[in-house]
Amino acid sequence: MDAIMNFLNDHFMPFAGRLAEQRHLKALREGIVAIMPLLLVGSLFLIIADPPIEALDAAVAPFSGELSKVSNATFGILALVASFSVAYSLSNSYKLDSLASGIISVSAFLLSMPATDNGNIPAEWLGSKGLFVAMIIAILAVEIQRFFMEKNIFIKMPAEVPPFVARSFAALLPGFVALLLVWIVNIVLLTTTKLTLPEAINIVLGIPIMNLGSSLPATLIAIVVIQLLWCVGIQGADIVAVFLGPVWLSLSEQNAVAKVAGEMLPNIITNQFIYVFVFVGGAGATFALALLLLNAKSSQLKAIGKVGIWPTMFNINEPITFGMPIIMNPVMFIPFILAPLAAAVTTYAAMATNLVARPYAIVPWTTPVFISGFLTTGDWKAVILQLVNIIIAAIIYYPFLKMWDKMKLEEETKQVTEVNI
Repeated sequence: MDAIMNFLNDHFMPFAGRLAEQRHLKALREGIVAIMPLLLVGSLFLIIADPPIEALDAAVAPFSGELSKVSNATFGILALVASFSVAYSLSNSYKLDSLASGIISVSAFLLSMPATDNGNIPAEWLGSKGLFVAMIIAILAVEIQRFFMEKNIFIKMPAEVPPFVARSFAALLPGFVALLLVWIVNIVLLTTTKLTLPEAINIVLGIPIMNLGSSLPATLIAIVVIQLLWCVGIQGADIVAVFLGPVWLSLSEQNAVAKVAGEMLPNIITNQFIYVFVFVGGAGATFALALLLLNAKSSQLKAIGKVGIWPTMFNINEPITFGMPIIMNPVMFIPFILAPLAAAVTTYAAMATNLVARPYAIVPWTTPVFISGFLTTGDWKAVILQLVNIIIAAIIYYPFLKMWDKMKLEEETKQVTEVNI
């Protein structure tokens, strides 16, 4: 155990910490998180438009078309909003004019889009299809702006000019160069490859990453990384979400669009797959552990169970992960990693065989266990699936918890003995 802890402290934690604070990755993470309220609103209207309770279908049917417009206006502009939010976040970290950065990024993103014969921008590129393009262009636009500001290459206005006017003129040159660069690259690509910039980015990066992120093996690896980071006290989901969060959200958006269109849902692995079915009770699938703690012999662990059971129902498990603790505790590392892996395999199998419907609506991550499964799929069997995942997790946690419970009980007994002496 000492060897494991030394390795984690000396090698894993420093690397993970630097990765978590990397400027561009942090901007991507914050930019994607900024989109979530929009997607939650869209999901709410999607659930209302296609209610999970069949008895309500007839009442909602006359309004389903109008309700679906809200879903299209939220999920359908995923990339457009990301082009602004990512640029805004990155620019803010550089202490640049964040508003100007966001506007330049949106303009460059729209300029890059492949146009139809009548000059319109295809709506599909404003949604998940254009998400990777939006993130890359946002970073490019801000880095161009930063270069100009650091080299003092911008239009300077007299001191008497109001600051908001001066900022507008300061953004002219970097904005012009960013748009010019996107325009030239687009023309070169169209001339040489018959592809626009977004199409080229999607072929080189977008499609391979989407295919990888939607596969079970890649998802299992991502879960292991998330859990390992949590084992040393780092919010693993935040770091992994930088790389796979956009993929999972894109896959969720594709399912939502298919649901509105009345088509078969194409994706099993989505944002909801991870946060509703795999991490039941939070990272490590700790709702099951909270239930087991209620029967612990150690008074400390039983108290943690009583305190932690209610938050874990809402996927908040810090009282358990820090209270037991699980973090920096090699005894609990193995079940903490294995439990969500087992839940992922079980959930994938249930949805691949159509025993349980695939998720289409995004729900807040604090939605209570069981309610979340029902709302995100509209299928009552999703509740049974969550229950099965909890039981499997409990079986995995049980022998390790018994070991830790015994150690804590001996420690408490020894303390009482010493006090009496």
